Amino acid sequence: MEEIKYTPEIILQMFAETDEKIKEVSEQIKKNSDAADRRSAETDKQIKEVSEQIKKNSDAADKRSAETDKKIKELTRNIGGIAEGNGKMAEQMIYNSLERDMKFAGIEFYYIERNKKRKIKLLNLEGEYDIVLTNGDTIGIIETKYQVRKKDILKLITTQLENFRKLFKEYENYNIILGVGGIFFDAEAEKEAKAKGIAVIKVTTENVEYFTEGIRIY
Repeated sequence: MEEIKYTPEIILQMFAETDEKIKEVSEQIKKNSDAADRRSAETDKQIKEVSEQIKKNSDAADKRSAETDKKIKELTRNIGGIAEGNGKMAEQMIYNSLERDMKFAGIEFYYIERNKKRKIKLLNLEGEYDIVLTNGDTIGIIETKYQVRKKDILKLITTQLENFRKLFKEYENYNIILGVGGIFFDAEAEKEAKAKGIAVIKVTTENVEYFTEGIRIY
């Protein structure tokens, strides 16, 4: 094998070749780095575009949700107004019917009052009763609703009845009979009323119907 003699010329040539290689590698690294920077910039741009689109979709969804909530509130308010109006109509029809005959559950009454209420500050107690009938020894308390539910029956025979006795002490020795009237009755409400001996009063488009069989004295 022939021995290579490293002359100054050969060494200079080797350095030149090495510099060229280093230059080529550096240029390639720079190209790769520039390409990576471009890809990173493109990625950042895409991420920004996607983020902006997500924000737009979120804002649109929030706007639709707000509009939906507004419509639901308006609808609920309208339904509540209709129910309240129909409840007042039912109360008026029952009151007119009782005022005309002054009889309830076969008992004749001398006085009839509507929206009878009282407040006792010392007891921190107040109450209001839709229709109250009175004679010498008996009180008839009738609550009216647009739609009567079971909870209305339970409230009448507990809270409302107990509060009436506390608010109107002048009637403490009177017999009390109860009635509940409305346009619609839940099945459980009507069943509960009859089981508790409470008169059921149904309001139709033409008249008022009384179901007083089995009514009890409280």
